[in-house]
Amino acid sequence: MLRLFIFTVLIFKFINLEAHHKIYSPRVEEGRQSLEWRGHFNYDDRLEYNKSHHHVVETEYSWTSFWQSELEFHVSDKAETPLDWEKTEFQNQVQIFDYKNFASALYFSYNFVSEKDEADEIEYKYLNEFNNEIISFISNFIFEKGVGKGATGSTSFDISNQLMFKNLLDKNFGFGFLGFSNFGEISKFNTFSLQKHLYGVQLESEIDLEIFEYEVSIAYLHGLTDATTNHMFLWNMELEF
Repeated sequence: MLRLFIFTVLIFKFINLEAHHKIYSPRVEEGRQSLEWRGHFNYDDRLEYNKSHHHVVETEYSWTSFWQSELEFHVSDKAETPLDWEKTEFQNQVQIFDYKNFASALYFSYNFVSEKDEADEIEYKYLNEFNNEIISFISNFIFEKGVGKGATGSTSFDISNQLMFKNLLDKNFGFGFLGFSNFGEISKFNTFSLQKHLYGVQLESEIDLEIFEYEVSIAYLHGLTDATTNHMFLWNMELEF
């Protein structure tokens, strides 16, 4: 319970802090149901980035041993807009391979964008994971395109990676590295200075309680280009039933 209190305090310390920065595992566990709150806070000396924050509330359910669905609600606060409902995402994930040390899945999302004059989005991902008793390495290959009225441009391409070390200090504690890269549109990648790259470290903990499992993580990311915020703090809190 002490660890639960410490991590909860750390999370709420950052609440006045795009939380869609999430790395998805390809593994699906039948009957799994969860409720999740995650977000990020930017710290930068440029007004357009500084103190903007984003929150996501998500619920998910695994219908079978290979198919799960998720519903996400996004709220953001940026320099040019007040706190508002940005979009709602409906997601489905289908696991392809499920081996002891390797798993992969396909992911599809339709995003209903609430912001004025912004097009809806479709998002495709290929997810894979390599793991053993010591480490877990997850990669997400992400393709996103605007659809419907107001849609412009071609499909964008992102990669996210997470390398976590397990059981170093405690079986319920993990430490590792993670990063997010946006390269621009597939038809014409941006030059490096215009790409968005965020990389940093993450701490996570998992606590088994009587009626649910509590998972929490916090992370710090550093921007590597001028197109990216200089500093980003992330949090993720999840209850699994």
